[in-house]
Amino acid sequence: MKSNSLTSLNTQLRLWRYFRPYRKTLILAIICTIFVTLCTVALPWVLGRGLIGKVIIEKNLFLLKLMALGLVGLVFIKGFFSYGQTYFISFVGYKVITDMRTQMYEHLQQLSLSFFKRERGGEIISRMINDIEILQNTLVNSLIYLFLNVLILIGVIVSIFYLDWRLSLLVILIIPLLGFLIKKLGARINKFSSTVQRKIADISSILQETVSGMEVIKSFTLEKRELERFKEENLRNFQLAMKRTQTMALLTPSIEVLSTIAIVVILWYGASEVIRGALSLDSLITFLGCLALAINPMNQITQIYSVYQRGLASAKRIFEILDTEPTIKEFPSAKEMPPIKGEIKFEHVYFTYDKKETVLEDINLVIKAGEKVALVGESGVGKSTMVSLIPRFYDPVSGRITIDGEDIRKVKIATLRRQISIVPQETILFNTTILENIRYGKPEANEEEIIKAAKKANAHEFIIKLKDGYNTRVGERGAKLSGGERQRIAIARAILKNPQILILDEATSNVDTRTESLIKEALARLMENRTTIIIAHRLFSIYNVDRILVLNKKRIEEMGTHQELLSKRGFYTRLYKTQFNLKEKTEEKEKT
Repeated sequence: MKSNSLTSLNTQLRLWRYFRPYRKTLILAIICTIFVTLCTVALPWVLGRGLIGKVIIEKNLFLLKLMALGLVGLVFIKGFFSYGQTYFISFVGYKVITDMRTQMYEHLQQLSLSFFKRERGGEIISRMINDIEILQNTLVNSLIYLFLNVLILIGVIVSIFYLDWRLSLLVILIIPLLGFLIKKLGARINKFSSTVQRKIADISSILQETVSGMEVIKSFTLEKRELERFKEENLRNFQLAMKRTQTMALLTPSIEVLSTIAIVVILWYGASEVIRGALSLDSLITFLGCLALAINPMNQITQIYSVYQRGLASAKRIFEILDTEPTIKEFPSAKEMPPIKGEIKFEHVYFTYDKKETVLEDINLVIKAGEKVALVGESGVGKSTMVSLIPRFYDPVSGRITIDGEDIRKVKIATLRRQISIVPQETILFNTTILENIRYGKPEANEEEIIKAAKKANAHEFIIKLKDGYNTRVGERGAKLSGGERQRIAIARAILKNPQILILDEATSNVDTRTESLIKEALARLMENRTTIIIAHRLFSIYNVDRILVLNKKRIEEMGTHQELLSKRGFYTRLYKTQFNLKEKTEEKEKT
């Protein structure tokens, strides 16, 4: 419990640091709030001491007119400063949330690829959207009233002690009980809020998986199973949300009961004092007016406290993301990567994802500048992992990789990656125009350069046939285009980038023969005068390479040309025969 309290305190202190740049605006909000408080606390004094003590008892009509004008003026002044308070606190709250959202997005961009492989997309999106939204509600809506109500309560306490210290002691006795109750129930609200937010993240993940995998779901007719999975998570979220609601619902009536008991005791004791002549009637009415003024702030503070606890739970989840360190870091002394010629060297490279099972062992390899090599091996052997080390998506656990003799860990990451291009097997396009998707390879490129790259990628012909041509929006992940069209846009993007090192993840799979021919032709243009590594999943698709590297049992087992490897009658030969026989059987089935 102590640890949770300390964590909560640290979260609050860290949260308040975001307010520092807006201190001046916050001071203006505080000044406005003070004036609102003074006007609010002044009302029972005007009504109690003024109306009862002066106007009614002394029957002073002139003073009644002045008091009526004074009340109108007081409410007008309160309204003016209330507007200022709401505006300034809202400004600060929204600015803080805007800064946090930007910082979070910026931090996500800096995190290593391993983070996104490890964390669920739905979880990240939930923290970015749902948690930020809850925190926004806490900082903007709750903050306005929290500070105001606290000040009103302080004003009430000062007023009642001035009126009668004995009656005030009865009020003070109830405060520790209220504080204990708020703390206990608040801790439960915080706990349930954290769990509810995790469940929302689970639901977000299911939604993301369902939307992106709808084709698979429908092809296997698993709609009912996915519905049951969603309903199960949704029900768990409902149950947890209701537990949190029960706790929140218990807080307000508990405070009201304790407050009412205190007021009844005070009313009984105060009336007795008036009857005995120890207290004036106008003082008792003013005292009760001040207490009545405190009831609403007390109720609001308890409700705001519930919201505040939810906000702290969300802030904690946001800070967990912000505290995640990139596994791939740049040395302070890192230098600019010189223009790459293209020689890649692996020296005793070992790699593991979880520091338990080694994926690559003692990889030693030299790829000459301008050389074209194919990397083959069984599925899951580590082909994609090996090439991911070149642009430093991951770092070896030991050994080193050099490009043109430069240790890639000692150069600036951006200057390294700008000179390397990857055409993945599953093409990722953004939900914008074809023009902007190609321009992603070179943001400053003009339209003429983009069209030239599209022509080299054999994409121009199909693009101009579209209704909006290069301004056609491709849909989410390029859903409005065929697989071959997406791949050619990815090739155009790589051509525009004009890298010296090119990594291809078998970009000709899952397309028809004519489209494959167009893609191969485009790839041949792209590969000209560049160091190229092709991850080949199908051996019979390998063409126009200088060497084939065979990855097996975590090492490079064989290397050479296709004929040289077949003549060795080793692992490559067995792999080739297996795939060739499988291809023949597949073709025979298609014919029949």
